[in-house]
Amino acid sequence: MEDHKELERIVFGETRVVLVRDLTVMNPNLVSGSQGLVVGKLANYTLKVAFPKVTVGVSWRDCEIVAGKTGMPSEAEQPKVIPNPRHMGE
Repeated sequence: MEDHKELERIVFGETRVVLVRDLTVMNPNLVSGSQGLVVGKLANYTLKVAFPKVTVGVSWRDCEIVAGKTGMPSEAEQPKVIPNPRHMGE
């Protein structure tokens, strides 16, 4: 989201968002393009987003509202990406 005022459009438990940034550092399932359901707010700039396999806090700048879709996305709607193996120190 580009503007903080877009947060006013979010309805907890209904609004679906899509990640515009790769967050695989937090969890390998959080690739760019993953869709999740906003279930709450952790801080002024952090949304609590439930994905099919994990629930995490995501910055409002790292996601966009999906227009026309509500509710929890299914596993079939998630991007199919094989995560890269990580090594110590990365």
